[in-house]
Amino acid sequence: MVEKFMFNIFKIIIVLSLFSLAFCGGGGHGGGGDDGGLSSDFEDSPFGFHPALVAKFGYSDSGYIDAQNIGVRWNRPSLYTFWFKVQPDIDDPAYTWDEYDNLYGNIPAGINILANIATQPRSYDAGREIPGSYLPIDEDKYTAFVKATVERYDGDGMDDMPGIVNPIRYWQVDNEPQVQIKTGYAGLQQITYMAIKEACSECKVMIGGATGFPDNFADNFSVYAQILSDLNGQYVDIFDFHWYGFADGDYRESKDAYDLVRSKLNEYGFGNIPVWITEMGSHSGTITWEDPYDGLYQSEAQQAGDYLKRFIYPLSFGVKKIFPAFGLIEGFKSNNGYFDHTGLIYDGAFSDDLGLGIKKLGYYTYKLMTDKLEGSDWDNIQVIQESGNVYIYKVLKGGEPVYVAWWDYFDEAGYTAGDTKMVVLNVDFTGDALITTAVPNADSGADLDENNYPDFFDTETKTVSNGQVTITLGESPVFVEAIQ
Repeated sequence: MVEKFMFNIFKIIIVLSLFSLAFCGGGGHGGGGDDGGLSSDFEDSPFGFHPALVAKFGYSDSGYIDAQNIGVRWNRPSLYTFWFKVQPDIDDPAYTWDEYDNLYGNIPAGINILANIATQPRSYDAGREIPGSYLPIDEDKYTAFVKATVERYDGDGMDDMPGIVNPIRYWQVDNEPQVQIKTGYAGLQQITYMAIKEACSECKVMIGGATGFPDNFADNFSVYAQILSDLNGQYVDIFDFHWYGFADGDYRESKDAYDLVRSKLNEYGFGNIPVWITEMGSHSGTITWEDPYDGLYQSEAQQAGDYLKRFIYPLSFGVKKIFPAFGLIEGFKSNNGYFDHTGLIYDGAFSDDLGLGIKKLGYYTYKLMTDKLEGSDWDNIQVIQESGNVYIYKVLKGGEPVYVAWWDYFDEAGYTAGDTKMVVLNVDFTGDALITTAVPNADSGADLDENNYPDFFDTETKTVSNGQVTITLGESPVFVEAIQ
């Protein structure tokens, strides 16, 4: 859904890489240095970001400090590995690695990498594709580039980047195929897949993401599905779709999108391959957007609660990993539009901005979510209730249940601000239950002292009686767990 690599932002992208070097310092381990690349503890984690790198002049914590602080375990970098950048002269076999060594080498261990690989950007013709097609102008040279790239960053001890500590084992082929405009994407997927597997048989290859917003996903996918038909059940290890929208229940329509995707994967022979969402978003503040959304305002609290739902709900029906986009910090397109407001840190620009570096409520909600749920059994989430505008899920962490519950108050007839809903929850523990409100009780993250985390989340203790506890739901989701 997002045009990632317009040529006129290349300078900005290069600055991002330089910030990575400056603030992470040659391998930059920070708080995650003990975790190790692709450790079994975190490869299963669903908690990602696109991108996890924060790079902003004047912001003292640029780098991966915030990502590590809030528990991000997957990073989809904003700079793709482009053939024309690695091999500037197609007739010269020499490769130029400095920019990508800097980019990938400074992602801290413990934050796994999903890297994109492609011939050239969408909006810049570098002369590496057959006109009107995704296919490379020279398949052999493109294949050699892919194999060399994967070999350099796979961490297997053969032709690796010097000092590599965080190997890349997940690759995505380009991004959001524009099948209405260009042909040959299925061929590019096949060529790239085979080259990746030749260099690294255990690496996983993801297809370019299917787009959308709720109002156009099905129409877009009806065209996209031709790629799956052409591939005929081959050359894809992981499927990806993108799911943006607003904080008024759009998250729920992701189930229809998933079911549509799954039906086509089955129809075309892909079976039960994993499905990820590597771009999802909702905004805070007032956006400039085409009608009817121009001027639409959402509060920080709305965004924070919606992001939690955009993780838990898709995980409950089978999505494996989820990456908010675009970026931990605001300011992707610098036009005050939707994608300039989806981040969790203010960038000091445009409407409703509270100042560079101020964390939104969603920043702390993300951190609480990972603190409560990281390491859970993600293959066995139990749906407790999805009715009466109430949604409750049980997650097992270390064998102990953690319940996540919310009320979609905006769909409740006659709702007035401040109304609540009482829910009797059957729980699998005795004693006392700790109920933690998932969004801080504040108008903005600017009102909070991050040194007081997590004390600014409202909590309540209630006694479990006959296996039940009564909880009160308001506008914020809650976590319910046993007091140990």
